[in-house]
Formats: sequence, structure tokens, C-alpha cells
Amino acid sequence: MDSQSTFRRVLHHPFTRLVLCLVLAVVLSALFHWLGAVLRLDRLPSANLRTGVFALKNAVTVVLALWLVEWGIGRRTLAQLGLGWQGALRDVGWGLLLGLGLMSAVIGVMALAGWYQLVEGPPESFQEEARDALVWAAIFSAAGFFEEVAFRGIAFRLLEEWLGSAAALLVSSAFFGLVHGTNPHATWFATLAIALEAGVLLGAAYMLTRSLWFATGVHIAWNWTQGALFGVAVSGLDVDRLLESRLSGPEAWTGGGFGAEAGGVALLLCTTAGVLLLVYAARQGQWVPFLPRRRARRESAPATAG
Repeated sequence: MDSQSTFRRVLHHPFTRLVLCLVLAVVLSALFHWLGAVLRLDRLPSANLRTGVFALKNAVTVVLALWLVEWGIGRRTLAQLGLGWQGALRDVGWGLLLGLGLMSAVIGVMALAGWYQLVEGPPESFQEEARDALVWAAIFSAAGFFEEVAFRGIAFRLLEEWLGSAAALLVSSAFFGLVHGTNPHATWFATLAIALEAGVLLGAAYMLTRSLWFATGVHIAWNWTQGALFGVAVSGLDVDRLLESRLSGPEAWTGGGFGAEAGGVALLLCTTAGVLLLVYAARQGQWVPFLPRRRARRESAPATAG
């Protein structure tokens, strides 16, 4: 094998592309940060507006990094990377329904147990509440899209291509939990819960459809339903909400200040849903075996004479 072939093989390797995506994302993030400082975006009058701009910047950063690397190396289109427009609205819609249903079930179980109660909040008009709900829908859309492109579109997809579905799910889920472990009110249990329930569920959602839109829909609805609708903290962060609420009872089950997603109720319900989705994806032929590239080379190698 000549040096040119070796270089091409190394360049096309999933690990190389993963590293290049990460490096390019860091460079682009620094560039956008500088541009934001020049435009004084950190001085926008509204905290929600600053949060939204930050989330949008992150989303644009990872999409650009993903596309530039994959198009530059393998001429892969956005559709091949899980971001095609055909069927996008359908996939987002089904994802929104799944996320809404799961988080509503979690809050419903806690309400039946007496751990979730509605309380009196500050007086607001319907227009103010609707505006806040729409603002947070936009913020969660940008943030959810960013995280799905980063964790499923880049990390999971390339790890799966290199190591197979099991390893990709394990590594991407663990990293997803660890990243959320830096949030306010995070505990080791919250980190584990996010890794298991959200990491498995969202990874399985991508595996089943090979569409980032479905996983993004689940992610958006999960956050918005928990925070903006039911008034529970989202990964330790308080948001404007339609319903004022209070969590009481054992934090191991309710999630306490981190939010319902860090409690045992969500861990049991959402992890079960993720495992079921994962099994269904595997039965649909979406499970990639361990070291698929090595297996493909071995199967394509000419048989030796006996």
C-alpha cells in the first residue's frame, strides 16, 4: 500500500473525522465568540434573548463543522448525515409527541404520588405567558438541535461507524451525562440518570430513523414540557413557565432542584422507553455489530485456496 492510499485511508477513518469535527467546532466557536463580541451580543437587553443567541450560535457551529468535514472528505450530503429535508417535519412531529408523552407521564406519576403540586405564581396575563412559552420553545429548539447534532450526528454516528452500535451508545451516553453533570444542582445520580434515560432514548431514536430530526423533536419536547409547561427545572435551570409548581418528597424520585429528569420516576419510565425503542431499532436491522469496518474488510477479502 503506497503512502497516498494510507493517507486516504487514515483521512476517511471515522476517528479522524470525529477529531476533525471537534477541532473545527472549537475553531468556529471561537470565531463566532469573537464576532459576537464585536457585535456586542452579550449586551442584548434580555437574558432570554442572550440565551437564545448563544444556543443558535452553538447549533450553527456544529452543523457547519459536521458538514465541512463530511462534505470535504467524503462528499456526504446533509441528507446522508441525518439532516435531509424530506420527511423532516414528520420526524420532528413524531419526536415532539414522544417527548411530550414521556415527560407528561413522568409528571403525572409524581402528581399521583403527591410529589408534584401546582402553586400560586406571580400574576401574568395570558399574552405574557404565551410569549414566554414561545420564547422558550425557540430556545429549546436551538439547544436541542445543537445537542443532537453534536452527540448523535457527530459523536454517536462516527463512533458507531468505527466501533459499532453498542460502544457508540455507551460512550456517547456517558459523555452526554457527564456534560450535564456540570449544571446547577447536579449530582452523581443526576449524571447517571441523564446518561441512561436520555442517552439511550435519544441514541435509539436516531438509530431507528437515521434522522436527527426525530431525536431533536424528542429532545425539544422533553425540555419544553418539563420546564415551560409544567414548571420544573430543566437540568438544574429555571425557566419561565405556564404552570407554577413545587416538587416535594424524596429527591431520589423527584430529581429535586435538578429537575424531574434526575429522579427515579423518569429514570424508570424513560429508560424503559429507550430500551424498547432500541430493541425495535435492532429488529429493524439498524444495529451495527462490533468493529464493522474490520468485519467488512474480512468479508470482502478474497478466499484463499485450500
